Amino acid sequence: MRGIPHQSPNRALALISVSVLLSTSTWFSGTAATPILRELWSLSDVQCSWLTISVQLGFILGTFLYALLNLPDVFPTRVVFFTSAALAALFNCGFAILSQDFPTSLAFRFLTGVTLAGIYPVGMKIVAQWFQAGLGWRLGVLLAALTLGTAFPYLIFALGAAPEWRLLLLAASGLTLLGGCVVLFLVSPGPFLREAAVFEPRMVFRVFRLRAFRLQALGYFGHMWELYAFWSLVALYLNASFQHTGSRMVDSIPLLTFAVIAAGSLGCLLGGWVSRGVGERAVAQVSLGVSGSLCAASWWLFEQDAMIVAAAALIWGMFVIADSPQFSALAARHCPPQYTGTALTIQNGLGFGITVLSIQLTAILGQQYSWKWAFAALAFGPILGIFALLRLRSEQ
Repeated sequence: MRGIPHQSPNRALALISVSVLLSTSTWFSGTAATPILRELWSLSDVQCSWLTISVQLGFILGTFLYALLNLPDVFPTRVVFFTSAALAALFNCGFAILSQDFPTSLAFRFLTGVTLAGIYPVGMKIVAQWFQAGLGWRLGVLLAALTLGTAFPYLIFALGAAPEWRLLLLAASGLTLLGGCVVLFLVSPGPFLREAAVFEPRMVFRVFRLRAFRLQALGYFGHMWELYAFWSLVALYLNASFQHTGSRMVDSIPLLTFAVIAAGSLGCLLGGWVSRGVGERAVAQVSLGVSGSLCAASWWLFEQDAMIVAAAALIWGMFVIADSPQFSALAARHCPPQYTGTALTIQNGLGFGITVLSIQLTAILGQQYSWKWAFAALAFGPILGIFALLRLRSEQ
């Protein structure tokens, strides 16, 4: 199956981006349902964080399996994408229909995370098959779609669908399956598609022998220390801040959370556009600087007027993800080209392993001490990322 013949690169990018938007709606569907599940199953803040952590753990295992078996490079990427999306939809349906308690829900969330390893990293490889120049800009478009897909469940809840959390999950599953079909039936192989790579398990480790790849990966890991902890816990931070100041904006937190995460789509698009002139490394460095500064200032922002907190959160949401496509472009540039899929997948897997630690640490700090200080610890990630990028610059 070769899809549509004579497909233009921009049309392919649009279709891939739409499919990623649809297929990643399962990622945070459980996290968005947290307010309902907290009451239904009497969950603590730390337990609520595990609705996201379980997905991350599954994604980590999935990335190692996909990378160790070289699945994104040995098999047709569109088939890998569709199969992964179909399984993600199936496991998310299991979460919606069969979960009657907290442990069962974690199992289905974990399995969903495993399959997501064949959607996000593989989608990036498909884009790389269509473009050689300006990859940071094109991946910015893709990551903007992923960010909207992540934020989408929050929008559904904000519009009044919260009591029907199972319907939300079923809808996300349907969108995920549709996204897989888009890639399988409407996206043809790109002109820069290379022949299938030879199965080489050791390539999982060999890519890190390249110094430039290691440095950009270190920057990416610093970025990931902050990103998913912010995304998954920002609603708890906003709720604590608004209650502390007695603001009536507490009722608008679901909609504001959607806006904060969705603002990252604009950040990805603008960052990708700017990268065409200044390069991916410079955009990533600025993004880390802005989001890291907001991490460091989060304790001060916590006690400010609700409108100031909301505005800062929107800016934070825009910059916290703007560097992600730039790191992916840097990884694709500094790895062996025939193993691009494996390199992107293993880098993502290690990065998501870091998110498990940062989400758990931040949740514990917020629950045991105060949400005023919880996000300040995330600043260490951007600091590490900036340091790595400065070293990368000296290597070039």
